[in-house]
Amino acid sequence: MTEGRYARIIAPLDGGVIQVERSDGVRLAPQVLSRGTAEQLYLCMRFALIREYANRVDPLPIVFDDIFVNFDPGRSRTSFKAIRDLCATHQVLFFTCHPHMVKQVEDTAPDANIFSLA
Repeated sequence: MTEGRYARIIAPLDGGVIQVERSDGVRLAPQVLSRGTAEQLYLCMRFALIREYANRVDPLPIVFDDIFVNFDPGRSRTSFKAIRDLCATHQVLFFTCHPHMVKQVEDTAPDANIFSLA
């Protein structure tokens, strides 16, 4: 999702501070990341929880509501690719009021069913 900029997330079992590790090995706390990068970090963690739960129980539908508000176009594009991959095992409902987000969905997942609620 980060196109290699970040290699992994470190979440200590003792409840310590979560860190993200850059591809050069430098570890950073979420507080020093940009808002978009921090939100992408948390989205990655949600994906991990979704997949882990599905491996233990059953895949549940996933609902996203305008989660890319603070993402730049590149970050939202790579995140849409990750959501597209999640669609292979889960029903995904993505709500947005932003036409440019609908366009990115159409570009990333041309077989997606898109409905206007207007």
